[in-house]
Amino acid sequence: KRERLCNYLRQGKKRRTRKYGRKTKHEIISNRVFIDKRPKEVDERITIGHWEGDAIIYKYKMAIQSIVERKLKYTILNKLMRKTADLSTAAFINSLQDHFVKSLTLDNGSENKEHEKISQELKADVFFCHPYHSWEKGTNENTNGLVRRYLPRGTSLENVTQDDLDDIAYELNNRPRKSLQYNTPIEMLELEYSRLPLQVKVALHS
Repeated sequence: KRERLCNYLRQGKKRRTRKYGRKTKHEIISNRVFIDKRPKEVDERITIGHWEGDAIIYKYKMAIQSIVERKLKYTILNKLMRKTADLSTAAFINSLQDHFVKSLTLDNGSENKEHEKISQELKADVFFCHPYHSWEKGTNENTNGLVRRYLPRGTSLENVTQDDLDDIAYELNNRPRKSLQYNTPIEMLELEYSRLPLQVKVALHS
């Protein structure tokens, strides 16, 4: 403990997160559709366009919004000056409007309470993990661990710019992954997007 060896762990936590989580005390978000209703093809990573989103919390109530494509591991990072619903919603819409999106899976943080607006703007289904079951969006959680290597827990984001986060996302997206047969996420994204029907490509760039 004196040497703070927990900082060298991937998640940087002092204690393990309990596998089965805790019971939620109250419901914040209305009209949620839970992950049970999500198509099986999403679980099996058969098709692209299925994203996961989360907020990585830092000092002074600042956060980094991480968005990851489940099959391709392509990552988008946004700086949130506050973890509020309006900032989070705007960031999701602005970041994903030029991407192919069929679904988005979120946790039950209050910043996601405007999920119906996100769904409407992106024309995509939004699903929720069960409360305190963060492992249900494991791709996102693993990516958050990679981001923590650049910006450890307890870091102040005051002097971290959006350009800095774009640089981190660039490195992650150009990093060969074993799960992608040692291709990079950006290579796989470009390959999969090249295979999309012409009308979908036109819609993405309109």
